[in-house]
Amino acid sequence: MQEKYTKLLEVIKRYDRVGICLSGGSGSALVAIAAVEALGADRVVAITANTPFFTGEELLSSKDLCKRLGISLHVPNTNLLMNSAVVTNGPDRCYHCKKCIIDVVQKTAIELGIRTLLDGSCASPEELAVEEDQNEKVLSELGIACPLRMAGIGREDVHSIMTELSMGYYLHPENACLATRIAPGEPITLKKLRWIRAAENYIRSLGFGLVRVRVSGNKARIEVAKDDVADLIQQKQEVEEELKAMGYAEVIIDEDGYKRGAASCL
Repeated sequence: MQEKYTKLLEVIKRYDRVGICLSGGSGSALVAIAAVEALGADRVVAITANTPFFTGEELLSSKDLCKRLGISLHVPNTNLLMNSAVVTNGPDRCYHCKKCIIDVVQKTAIELGIRTLLDGSCASPEELAVEEDQNEKVLSELGIACPLRMAGIGREDVHSIMTELSMGYYLHPENACLATRIAPGEPITLKKLRWIRAAENYIRSLGFGLVRVRVSGNKARIEVAKDDVADLIQQKQEVEEELKAMGYAEVIIDEDGYKRGAASCL
């Protein structure tokens, strides 16, 4: 892993002053850490677009990391819920969502006098999921650099490198935006996003780390890590009662566990 991390530092050293597209995820956290080591904290700033699609944990993690690294964090707001191409939740939603977010981040970078933005997308040897594929298209169109891909660093590498750097605190379970929980074609509203956030926060309070509450109409399908499914089933009655009190008419526990890229169809 040291060889790959060294390559990452070499990639970032090509730049002068950079802005990190800090998402709250592990990949962008590693890019921020490496950028500070490669360039110095005075040549690195972080930008986290604040969106209603956040679970809330992302911004807290970004703030904590920036404080630890000694770099400034800028948090511009987005208008995703006013973008019809996003809220109609069609098959290209991820593309329009990512583009809207990057546009806001780029405008902030320009205001700060920053010409280079670094994204935390990883190298992916497997076939890209739809969301990743659309994200890659946006990044390519807008000229955003992806140093992890350039250094050949994948998701598992990120975990290993962060652990070796004693930065494991910033390793988080995958936490795709809340919009991915809503069934394709169903309009995205602030009410639905808050509804999903409340359900997921409740289940996390029971001790589950990786949680998805996928919604179709007023039905909810709960996904947790495969190893945690049995524990969740043991608490099924309590969980059903709590979610139904929130307004869900039907609650299903997915016995197959979390599946990356799963659609929110019931």
